[in-house]
Order: sequence, then structure tokens, then C-alpha cells
Amino acid sequence: MEHRRTLALVCAAVLLVPAVTTGIAAQPDSATSATVAELDDGTTAAASSDGATAAQSSDGAATTNYTRLYVEERYRSLELKPGESETVNVSVENGEDEPVTLSPHLYIPKIGQRPVEKSWVSIDADEPTLDAGAERSFAVTVDVPEDAEIGRYSAIVAFTDEMITRLGGPKRPVHSTNLNVEVRTEPTVTIEANRFYDSQIRSGESLTREITVENSGDSAVPLNPTIKTDDPNYAARSGRNSIERSWFEIDAPSEVPAGESVTVDVTISPPESADRGRYNAEIDLGLRDPGRPDGRTYWQQVHVGFQVWKQPPEPFETTVDVTENTESMTLTLTTDRQPQTGQAESPHFDVSFVAPNGTTVEAERVRRATSGHIDLGRASERQHGDSPYADDGAQHEFTYRVEQPQSGDWTAQIVPHNAIQFGYEITRNETE
Repeated sequence: MEHRRTLALVCAAVLLVPAVTTGIAAQPDSATSATVAELDDGTTAAASSDGATAAQSSDGAATTNYTRLYVEERYRSLELKPGESETVNVSVENGEDEPVTLSPHLYIPKIGQRPVEKSWVSIDADEPTLDAGAERSFAVTVDVPEDAEIGRYSAIVAFTDEMITRLGGPKRPVHSTNLNVEVRTEPTVTIEANRFYDSQIRSGESLTREITVENSGDSAVPLNPTIKTDDPNYAARSGRNSIERSWFEIDAPSEVPAGESVTVDVTISPPESADRGRYNAEIDLGLRDPGRPDGRTYWQQVHVGFQVWKQPPEPFETTVDVTENTESMTLTLTTDRQPQTGQAESPHFDVSFVAPNGTTVEAERVRRATSGHIDLGRASERQHGDSPYADDGAQHEFTYRVEQPQSGDWTAQIVPHNAIQFGYEITRNETE
């Protein structure tokens, strides 16, 4: 078989290196075997297909010689619920010139993940003897009991008692298959909310977000929301503003009753003194779902990103030069960023022009337009609400006109309301 041809090349390469006295690990092939050779310095070395070698001086001491066996499936993973069972097959081939008697058993490493209980595993070993060149598939059955705790378990299915040490680590079976078992149940706690919030908040005001938590299980689950913010030094290196925990207020019960849902209200209140810019935080709801491992908490974390903005006390001003042949002057304002506060108020502007003689002229709004963009392929976590139409938000456009402006330098004064960003364009309609 292909594994054997590859192994021969590996072993040949090992025999060309100087003698060593400890095991090493390379594991280039799924098969496991060994060979013994005499090196130039008079020592003998045993090499396995795992890349391991063992050597002794030529004073007569015995050397290790691993049985030449080929284990096809070196990694087997199962996902089972409590009370379920499943059988996997592992093929072993005898590469020796004589029969080999195997001893299939479950080996539990001294370090690593939570071990698979030996009582869970049974291995079909009615015919443990393999003839020379023969191959056999061993049935390994994992039966998870009803009272098993959820989580990840691991063990090793060994087919002989021969052991090897790799890279100075603990010993492990030479002829083996790694067995991983994920014991899980269906989650009973779900978050009925967007896990990625993005908002804008005016300094000195407040914004409240609601997070609904539903428990479909048979017992109450604890609820203990906490705020996680960036370390100030890390935030500074990342070019982000450092948020204060005092800006947050969380109103939530201490548990979610069985078969019910509760609401977590998160209120964000940046003070008037808060610097404008982007802020980020994580809300860890402190939930414990009987159907999820305790060490995995990403599912109950809600990202909160928001932009703090300030209303300027003075209008924005820009100057434009008007020539004598100008019939009219128009100002077009566009905005697609308004505070996501849930308020019904649309963005609008107060616009006036100051003529060259210092007279203030109230501009006439002659046009208002609204446009938008819909994305049917956007991931659900990046949109607000449950609608299949992912909306990028509306863009608003306002046009103002001044007829027969006198020549000279005009100043446009613009005061935005309920708009965080806006663009402007001034057009002079001239005659030839």
C-alpha cells in the first residue's frame, strides 16, 4: 500500500543521521513501524515511521525495535449527545513477515483535555491476531451515558503496548489513533438581538438598546451582564478613544426563568465633556447555558460600537465668489449619517447667505430628495432588524437657491440638525 512505500524512504533517511540517544517526533506518515541498523560509530539505532529513534552503544545493550504496523486512521472525531453512541472503524495492517497479536485498549494520556471515560469505549478484539501482510478493521464504539457532562473529551486507542517518547514529552502508544469526543446538547438559551450594535450618540444625551434573552429550557439560568472595555493604553495605540464604564447603565434581572424571556436594557450616556469619536465595548451577559460548554462564551457577547458627536455652537461657513453674469446660485446639501436614536425626526438644515454688502439673505429651499440602497446578500449580523432587505440607510438631499445674487464674495452659513456628516456643493448658474 502507498503508506509502506513512503515509510521506506523515511526510515532510510533516518539511518543516515548520526546516532541519537533520545526519541524525536516527525510523524510524516499515518503508518507506524521500525527498523534497526548499525551506524558508523558502532552504535545501533531503531527508527520508526513517526521519526522516533532509540540508540544504545555497542556494549551489548538491547535496542528498541518497534513492530511494523500500519494504522490508517490516526485521528477520529465524534459529536454525540448524552445517551447517544456511535461506532468508527480503524484499519490496522501487519507489515511484519510473521503473525502479530494485538492488544487493543484505551490509553488515557496524563496531560491534555478531559479524558474519555474507559467505560464509554468498547473495542472489537475477538480476533486480535493479524497474519503477515494481513489488514483488519477494528470497530471502536463510543457510548456516552445520559448523565455525561457536555464538553470535549480525548483519549488514544492503542493497538499494542509499545510506547514512544517524542521531543522529550510524555510517552504515548506507538500504534494508535487519537479519539476526540464532543459531548453536546441543543442550546436552550438564545439572544434575540443583533450582536453587533453601531450607533451615534450626542455628548450629554443617552441612548438605550434592548437585548432580549429567551430560555427554552426546563430550569432557570443566571444572568449577570458586565461591561468589558479596552485598556486605555491599548486603545491609545489602536487609535481609538478609551471608554468609561460609568457611561453605561444596565437594567436586567438576575436570571432568565425556564420557558420565559427577559429584556436587558443597556443605556449609554456619554457626558458633555466626552471627546467626539469612535468608542467600542463588549457586553458579556453572564449567561450559563446547560447546552453549551462553560469555556465558550462568545455566543453571549454583544458588541457595542458608537460614535460620540457634538452639536457645534456656531454655523459652518464657506465663501464663494459670484461674478456679475451669475443668474442664480444654488447650494446642495447631502447627508446619510444621522443619529440612530430611534427618533422620528429627519435631518434638516438652517441655511442663510451673507451678501457682499453684509446683508443676510434667507435661502429658499427648492428641492428635497431621499434615496437609499438595499443589499439582499448582507450577513444578518451586520444589519438592524429581521427584514430580508438589508438597508444601508437613506441619503437625504436638500437644495437652496438665491436668485440674481450681486457680484462679490458671498458666505454660506449652514447649521445641521440631526445630522452627523454632510456634504455641500455650490453651483453658480452663469450667462455667457
